[in-house]
Amino acid sequence: MRPNATSSAPRRLLTGRRIATILVLMVLLLPALLYSLWWWQAARSVRAGLETWVADQRANGAVVEHGGLTVGGFPFTLRAKLETLHLATRGADWQGAGLVAEAAPWNPTRIALTFPGEQRLSVVQPGQPPVDILAPQGGSGDVTMRMSGTLERLALHFTGLTARVAGQPVPVAALDVSAAQPDQPPTERGTAGLTVTLSADGLTLPDGMPPTLGREVKRTELTLRVMGAPPRPEPASLSAWSRDGGTVELDRLALDWGPLGAVLSGTLALDAQLQPQAALTAEIRGAPAILDAVKPMMRPNEAAIAKTVLAMLARPTGPNGEPVVTAPVTVQDRALYVGPLRVAALPKLVW
Repeated sequence: MRPNATSSAPRRLLTGRRIATILVLMVLLLPALLYSLWWWQAARSVRAGLETWVADQRANGAVVEHGGLTVGGFPFTLRAKLETLHLATRGADWQGAGLVAEAAPWNPTRIALTFPGEQRLSVVQPGQPPVDILAPQGGSGDVTMRMSGTLERLALHFTGLTARVAGQPVPVAALDVSAAQPDQPPTERGTAGLTVTLSADGLTLPDGMPPTLGREVKRTELTLRVMGAPPRPEPASLSAWSRDGGTVELDRLALDWGPLGAVLSGTLALDAQLQPQAALTAEIRGAPAILDAVKPMMRPNEAAIAKTVLAMLARPTGPNGEPVVTAPVTVQDRALYVGPLRVAALPKLVW
């Protein structure tokens, strides 16, 4: 018997529809499947990169400990989370409740940082009073990486901190720190290998500050560039960098403290004993307040000479016609000079 043409046609039509449906499903699901495979591979790369970084830091003598590493955020985020992080290296010790780094899978070079919970940084240098900085509310930041894998820029932001210097608490309303570096370490000393900026707002100093200046420091700003390949903070590396002509260009150091307003710029270096030396230029508003503050540390004749010199250097160039002193500031032989006046002795810096 010949097959019934009218009955086979619907079957062929049904089969065609099934094939079309399968093809449509494949077209719709294949990109999702490929994206999922790509995301999981990216997550594996993130975990491997962090584990390699931890191993490298440990190999260089640093202490790196954490309570666990997890990578998640599928499908629209790559999120790495470290619990109870502890990092210690040459005089600095950081302990935090955790660290979270997040990036969009399609733009993994821009990374958002979150520091949840309490964070604590302790800095102890031989011969110097210890510095302990506590951020009970945590903080935030962001990182920009290059496609080559090198760090381009790091920025951190914290609020409600307390710095404890030599046992004295110093509340800080806000702190911002950033660092940037070129793709490759510079081979010439005239090129910056690292740029650092810092700003601190709302510092409350301990009791006992000079009454002419008060306890409130409204704002402090710092911008500097390390010229040449940045050295490691150890004597051999610092000595080699210094002998090769390494310097730090201080682009701006500004202080707004009561009646005092000061802006300094110039060049910093290290002498043969790895002690700081500097050749700076300062513009100082409120110089009489500084003189009153340091007068107890000066001999009577030095204070009288200082008062005369400041009066000679002052010019009415401030915003309200107030006198502003423009003077050279130098550091040498562990002493600070403003013009020809030795105004303070500096402690020995031990590396």
